Amino acid sequence: MGRKMLEVKSLYELTIDDLNLIASNANSNYTSDVVKAIIMRYNDVPMQVIANTLGKCRATVISYINAWNKLGVASIVDQRGGSVPDALTDDIVEDIRDVITTKKPSDFDYECNKWSCALLTRYIEENYGKKYSDEWVRLLLKKLGFTYKRGVFKPSLANPELQESFKKNGYPIGCY
Repeated sequence: MGRKMLEVKSLYELTIDDLNLIASNANSNYTSDVVKAIIMRYNDVPMQVIANTLGKCRATVISYINAWNKLGVASIVDQRGGSVPDALTDDIVEDIRDVITTKKPSDFDYECNKWSCALLTRYIEENYGKKYSDEWVRLLLKKLGFTYKRGVFKPSLANPELQESFKKNGYPIGCY
């Protein structure tokens, strides 16, 4: 004997058209996905088909439906926590690409000579008012096709010219 099918117990005085309107006007992907799952399950669409359509696992779809049955319309509000900022617009991403490839940090009154994730995080916050982690910026740079370049180790103790060159081009404290 198999499991009893999970059902949407009530639409809480909403119609399918109302739910479709909520899903299409939702600001959050979470809200949109929950409402779509409710609509599909109410129309007896199998759980695996809902999961595949939404790109979620069955357990997630089940949690959406259980929350709907327990909390009603309040379950569609994204309350997962965190303060994830909105994604950057294409214009901002292109500006970041341009800044990295054509400008130096010193052009923006930074003391460093090379761009780093921490410095780009600071640049984005100062210019666009959005705070991101260094790791998020690193992943953005990777998506844009940038990679890290490590310096080549050269012993400089034997060569006084290289020692003087290092002293002249050394980095200020805090710029790594």
